[in-house]
Amino acid sequence: MDHPLFSSLPSEDQAYLAGLFGRHHFSYQEQRQIIENACDVRMWDKGSLSEWIDEEKSGRELFSTHLKHMKAEREKPTGYADFMPEERMPDKYKSLFVSSDTLMGRCPCPVEGEKTRCCNLKTLDVVQQCAFGCSYCSIQSFYNSHEIRVVENLGQRLSSLELEEGTWHIGTGQSSDSLLWGNEYGTLDALSAFARKHPNLIIELKTKSKRTDYLDLNLPLNMVPTWSLNAETIIAKEEHLTATLGQRLEAAQRARDKGLLIGFHLHPMVHFSGWEDEYGSLIDTIVSRFEPEDLMMFSLGTLTFTKAVLRELRSSQRKTRILDMDLTLTAGKYSYPLETKQKLFGFAYDRFPASWKQGSPFFYLCMEDPSLWEPTFGYSYPNDRAFEAAMRQSYLSELNKREHNQE
Repeated sequence: MDHPLFSSLPSEDQAYLAGLFGRHHFSYQEQRQIIENACDVRMWDKGSLSEWIDEEKSGRELFSTHLKHMKAEREKPTGYADFMPEERMPDKYKSLFVSSDTLMGRCPCPVEGEKTRCCNLKTLDVVQQCAFGCSYCSIQSFYNSHEIRVVENLGQRLSSLELEEGTWHIGTGQSSDSLLWGNEYGTLDALSAFARKHPNLIIELKTKSKRTDYLDLNLPLNMVPTWSLNAETIIAKEEHLTATLGQRLEAAQRARDKGLLIGFHLHPMVHFSGWEDEYGSLIDTIVSRFEPEDLMMFSLGTLTFTKAVLRELRSSQRKTRILDMDLTLTAGKYSYPLETKQKLFGFAYDRFPASWKQGSPFFYLCMEDPSLWEPTFGYSYPNDRAFEAAMRQSYLSELNKREHNQE
């Protein structure tokens, strides 16, 4: 077989597929789909593809029956009760490099048109690659998978960096975890100096870590640590090497208690068996441990995959059920159908009491179809520019309030 994923399959699957394709006259596209399904079944730890093929049928009927079987599996909530993956071991090494390329980028929303509602986030790549092992992570397809590169001359680079007109919100968690290494390489010192130089610039530090020693640096208020949260089942079985939910929330409390504004991202939400109970409990815990004014933002989002990431996941053959889902092409990426997303997001937002919906925190959907806003929040924005303006007003208003309270 000349399909690039064929060689990543176990030898027994390769032998079975070679025989299957010899016995039945599938088109190249049909063979490609069967090979991808074979990879997925192995990743899900649900046996071999032979158990998903009924060879009492033949030809078109065999292929159609197989697709129906796979579709039924993908459409139901993902089951994790019988899934016990091995913890991924750290397999990356760190290196320092002198950056001569641009550090600035933009969020991965589609550029052309308004297929997703985009906030025009700018990105700052101070570290490339991540030491965590989240099964769904897109970073793994961007860089050398075993090398974490840290900008050595960051302070110098930032001191001479000219920002584009209109830049007000920069994220540092798109190419790596923002806080996993704390200030070990002086990155937070450099970012703090940059933040003080630009007091109306929001610098967001997104993390899945439990680290809080950086709080001794007395970060400026416009540096906002935020935590990506998830259900405990997803953290345990798909977000390898990351901090537990409890550890992330404790770290967020310590940052809050230090006087910093914080934020949360319930992202990616996963449609799995028991999702209502676990996400509902997570939100109840947040409401009981934090006040709305503690948070600058709270975003909702779910799984999205490019073709490159899907190819990387399937070829790696690591055990994961993250692709046990109804992959639907939307805005150039693969994700859940809109109906599933609406169910997830609507449930999460409805779980918050009315006191959390009075202006703080700023709730939004991250990289999602504009049609999902109205059914989720009861309001929407006519275009990206209006969304960005509302976010900017909310963020800067909360920052000004906090600065005023600390004077």
